Parts: sequence; C-alpha cells; structure tokens
Amino acid sequence: MKDPTRPHAPAEATPSPSAADLGEPADPEGARVGGRRNGKLLVAVAATAVLFIGAGAAAALTGDSRDEGEAEPKPSRLAAAREACSPGDSLYAQLGDDGRTLTLQGAGEETRGLEYNILKCYWRALDVPDAIVAEIGATRALDGRQNGEWDTMRASWSYHPDDGLQMVFTTSE
Repeated sequence: MKDPTRPHAPAEATPSPSAADLGEPADPEGARVGGRRNGKLLVAVAATAVLFIGAGAAAALTGDSRDEGEAEPKPSRLAAAREACSPGDSLYAQLGDDGRTLTLQGAGEETRGLEYNILKCYWRALDVPDAIVAEIGATRALDGRQNGEWDTMRASWSYHPDDGLQMVFTTSE
C-alpha cells in the first residue's frame, strides 16, 4: 500500500496511441481544424481583395475622369453672373440648359422680381453693351419681344409696367 505522507514518483508517461494504432487516417484532428482555419482565412482574404477591386472599378466607371491636379471646370459666364448678383436660390434668376441659359424676372408694379439695381449687376457681369442696355430701357409694352447679340451672348426681353422686365440670356459657350 502507498504511504500517503510520502510523495510518490510520477507515473511513467505512456505514449499515446498513434493514428495508425487506432486505425484512423494519418491526418489527425488538429491538422484538419488548422486546415479548415487556413482555408477560411484564404477565402476571407480573397473576398476582401475582390471587394476592393470591385470598389475601385466602380469608382473608375462612375467617378471623375479628370486627372489628379486638374482644375474644376470653370462655371459658365451666366452661372458666374448669377452667383455674383443673386447668390443662393432665387426664383427670379433661373439657370437652365446646363448653365447656357439664364432667365431673369424684374419686378413690376403688380409682380415681384429682381430690383433694377440687381438687373444692372447682371448687365455689368455679362458685359451687355451700352447700346443694348439703352434699347432695354426704351422698350415699351407695345414693342413686344426684343433681342440683341454680342460676343457669344444673345438676349431677348419684353417689358410691361405691371409685370416688369423679363429677360432670357443664352450663350454658345
């Protein structure tokens, strides 16, 4: 019998049976788990790479085609005039046709619109010649729609005291 007060020597380690001794395949369980883990890691890395490549391709197809360092496109003269004379959202100064048309509605006796000093700001910003400004000022309701051209600009306008001055600027730029 063993003496409980006396330390006992560790039992000899018995070797664990090998896979071959147990009749199992040579691939132990630990290696299969590690193999699955490596396989899952490989799939995750491949999926991430596909996502990055796909995102890059989508950005290239839908993104900005300008070279890095290339300046933003310059706004049209009409868009620049609108920003200078009526910044923000104005019901009485509307851009159209991708910045190639500007419609102005001046104030009349019975309607709201741009005040005369704002209209003059547009005329200066668009380099409207003095001769055309004089024609605008001389237009009567009975004259109907008038027009004038200079540089790459064209303007047409009508005037009625009740409704005010209505102008359409177009540019070929």
